[in-house]
Amino acid sequence: MSATDLVSCVLWVSWLAPETSLSVVKDIWQTSRQRNATLGLTGAVIFDGERFCELLEGPVLDISAVYRDVEADARHTGLRVLHISTGGAPRRQKQWCSGYCDASALDIFFDEAGLQGDAAASAFFELLPRCDLSP
Repeated sequence: MSATDLVSCVLWVSWLAPETSLSVVKDIWQTSRQRNATLGLTGAVIFDGERFCELLEGPVLDISAVYRDVEADARHTGLRVLHISTGGAPRRQKQWCSGYCDASALDIFFDEAGLQGDAAASAFFELLPRCDLSP
């Protein structure tokens, strides 16, 4: 494995802002798909009808730029980082994908004593096979 195979990883959660139409989810995913492919970012975002959970892998500066964009996006509220690793892990996803999960699937990330750190990232990867994902 070369140094270029090692990536940073960030996992965050947010709520769809109140009074925001569900139709924006398609727009968010289309924009994200294009931007992440251009930047070489991999990972996934899942949505349960109210909440998002996204994990990105890639260069730390590119991930930081995407995070700042999400932070400034009025369609998201309650943005919270659950996990950060900087440049020492192998890439786990081959591409970026988006999809839906059951309404209760994200509860483990939003509980008051919700998962953090490596446990949150592991739980996210364990959840992905149970989601309806598209590249």
